[in-house]
Amino acid sequence: MAVALTTIALPAAPARSACTWGVTALAVPAGYAYVVAHGVAPVSPFVVGRAVRADGSGSDAVVWQDGSPRVLPKPPIQGSGSNRADAVNDQGVVAGVWRGTGSYETAWRYRNGAYQTLPSLGGTQGFNLAAINSAGDIVGQAFALFAYAGLLWRAATPGQYTNLGSSTHAVGIDDSGRMVLNTRVIVNPDGSRITLQRDVFMRTFGRGRILSEDLGKDTIVEWNLSGQVVREFAGDYPHAVNTAGVLAAQPPGSVYVAVRYGSAWEQFSTAMTTTEGITDANVVVANYDHDGTTQTEQVGGVWRRAC
Repeated sequence: MAVALTTIALPAAPARSACTWGVTALAVPAGYAYVVAHGVAPVSPFVVGRAVRADGSGSDAVVWQDGSPRVLPKPPIQGSGSNRADAVNDQGVVAGVWRGTGSYETAWRYRNGAYQTLPSLGGTQGFNLAAINSAGDIVGQAFALFAYAGLLWRAATPGQYTNLGSSTHAVGIDDSGRMVLNTRVIVNPDGSRITLQRDVFMRTFGRGRILSEDLGKDTIVEWNLSGQVVREFAGDYPHAVNTAGVLAAQPPGSVYVAVRYGSAWEQFSTAMTTTEGITDANVVVANYDHDGTTQTEQVGGVWRRAC
């Protein structure tokens, strides 16, 4: 007797959803319209940025600790203006910039409730502060008309600066004082130098990781402190990286930023083109389009991973 064979269709196992990064807006201090993020500490719960005044007269520097905002006082500089915080270390020391009357700027360090204004080259009109290490050493760029120079302000000598050279700047500084320059040079704490043996565009340096782009190959290239390549993969513009190597960058063929987690690209819950930092706890700080319009400025938020 023939036996009929029946195939029973079992329900397919549900597909594992892709991991994404969901946003929580940074708290806006009372009396302000919105906030913009500029930096985050590597480990401790500090985020820095600026809060835009409700009356439209400018902005003030803000430090968030565990999500709670604190507006910094006005620097000891005469006249009205706007203040912003650009970078913060795990000790809560902040680097920022005051923009005063006449649109000229003054860079500052804020430590233990007191400001130190940072000296600069004659003719400086503006600043971009890139990073601060655990000692409070700051690296950044000083801009004059049609020119710029990279500067280093060591916390141990607050009245002095080191000129890194015209059109030369540090993309980061570590806790030992080591710097990585846009000229593909690693400057070690003892003053010795290592030049990366490849024509790459330098992007950022932090947590012992040097990130660059090979523009001809559309790849992200990571180097170690000895100047050796440790990984390379398709993508563009690495914005930030943590100790474990989780980074924010542009995946192949995309103008938007995503997170490279291991060997996978994971999307943010909102389309973003910049990222201000990532902590060792995998918290990403960035600014995003909160209202779907281009008429308003992007606002600050923090992203955490969910799978």
